[in-house]
Amino acid sequence: MESILPHLLNTLLGAGGGYLGNMLRKNGLGMIGNLLSGAVGGNVLPLLVSAAMGGSSDNMVMNLITALLGGGLGSLVGGLLKKAPGAAA
Repeated sequence: MESILPHLLNTLLGAGGGYLGNMLRKNGLGMIGNLLSGAVGGNVLPLLVSAAMGGSSDNMVMNLITALLGGGLGSLVGGLLKKAPGAAA
């Protein structure tokens, strides 16, 4: 069974990235929305980068940096989806 610590770190750094992404560019999501979309982005981007590099996730520092960037990206994408025409209000 894999350790849960890397996933928790990705989630926390992703949420922080979502919060920082909102501070840099307001996206219309609330605090909870930014934290949740950032947490999702913080877990998805490291998985994609790991898969693109051949499945090796040995470099923990790179995973943490991509989690932070993924959190900011997830927050911005969440804000874009909220503002999209035809989106549910």
